[in-house]
Amino acid sequence: MAAAAANARARRRPTASAPSPTNSSTASSSASAAPATPRARPPSPGAGAASGRPCPSSTSAAPRGRSPTSAVALVDGALAGYSAPTLRLLDIDVCDARLAAATHVAPWLRFAAGRVAGELSIRLRSGRYGDGAGEEEVLDLPVCGAATAIRLRLVSHLRLRPPPGGAFAALATATIQSCRVDGGELGCLVSSPQCPRLEELYLINVALVAASDVAISSTPLRRLRFGVRDTRRLDVDAPELRFLSVSNAGEACVTAGKVEEVAHTGDMDRYEYTQLGRHLRRLDIDWTSTMAAFLGRLDTVGELSLHLAFQSELSDWSRQFEKLVEEMSKLPECETLEICPAFNHSHGFLPIAMHLLRRFAGIRKLSVNLWWVKPPCPPELVSYCPCRTLTDDLFTDNNIIMLCHLEEIEIDEFRGRDEQVEFVNQLLRCNVPLLERVVFNVPSCCFPESEEIIREKIHGKLRGDKIKVRFKIRRYFSEFAHLIPQPKKRV
Repeated sequence: MAAAAANARARRRPTASAPSPTNSSTASSSASAAPATPRARPPSPGAGAASGRPCPSSTSAAPRGRSPTSAVALVDGALAGYSAPTLRLLDIDVCDARLAAATHVAPWLRFAAGRVAGELSIRLRSGRYGDGAGEEEVLDLPVCGAATAIRLRLVSHLRLRPPPGGAFAALATATIQSCRVDGGELGCLVSSPQCPRLEELYLINVALVAASDVAISSTPLRRLRFGVRDTRRLDVDAPELRFLSVSNAGEACVTAGKVEEVAHTGDMDRYEYTQLGRHLRRLDIDWTSTMAAFLGRLDTVGELSLHLAFQSELSDWSRQFEKLVEEMSKLPECETLEICPAFNHSHGFLPIAMHLLRRFAGIRKLSVNLWWVKPPCPPELVSYCPCRTLTDDLFTDNNIIMLCHLEEIEIDEFRGRDEQVEFVNQLLRCNVPLLERVVFNVPSCCFPESEEIIREKIHGKLRGDKIKVRFKIRRYFSEFAHLIPQPKKRV
């Protein structure tokens, strides 16, 4: 009888078992998740041997209504219960951690340095009010010699201090976000001597402790996104670099002869690119007048994404527009064109976009984001606004835009507003003999109303039964497709 009672109590009591040495471990804290007890699920026998991958086991904590301190204690408990010598994945996610202290995170990093032989991810989510304005605290980053990927999303008052020596020998991907760091220490950390296998480096919303220069020298580096505030000058020497994005640097000199993709903001004109070829596979930029010099050095781009930031006083609008049209002649040839009005710069977007299309007569795919598109001109100026006159002049009988190779049009963020309908209708007035498909990306909150607007106000503009009209309805982070049937021919 006593043995049966003991067995019953054991069944009611939550249990935890250590994962096998090749398993992954996840510790998370979410203010909105249901209460949960730290748990570990042992793998099924032989599963790891059959697949050659680590068995799916996790140690997690998901408290409701707990303070950040309680959440940290829960994570500490989960890690303390892990007794295996190594693990493939350590994923720690703490919500509402804007005032997290370095003393909270340091033990997790030390644990990872001794155990992780794979991926390390620590995310301190700052919540709806952003990072706290706490005093600067130093967080020491230990050498993680066996980690292949490190992703650290910290908070702005934490100063990350790299180790003075030692090598992250297996590290291939590194992401550092939302923290402070010394410029010299940062350059040493991500360069080849300390990270000999680093191929991807993402520095996002990072600030230097004091304004200084940063130098990165890496032989294996293939992707670099550099967004570090207070950088006076950035020097990059990366012979194998393929993807490059630089912002927030006062000056930059990049030596990389194999770059295929470039993504930049409007400060790109201050940067020097040595050994850059005359062809890019993809270019994503905010197009302003200062971009003309850079664009003029390119002959072709496979995919060109332009954020049109055009703003001018009404009295000077026509002259600025003519200057912009003149600069369009410096754009490289491309096969896929993406255009989007920049935030609060969308007045006159229709004539600007149409003149842009006249420049790219050879494109095969066109994507247009209509999120920021506003009415063509202010209501009180509609009768004599210069953008309206320019729009009317675009489609005279002798001025039709020829897009003879265009096969697909994609309209993003279509919500059925009048100005969006007008843009699509004007776009379909172009000569597009090879057009096969038009795709509308629609938020789920605007469907099926947007479908009805398409049927009533746009569908008749599509010439020929061969053109397919397709919807992609976005529901949170997923999407599903909906195909509009073609109207039947009347006999």
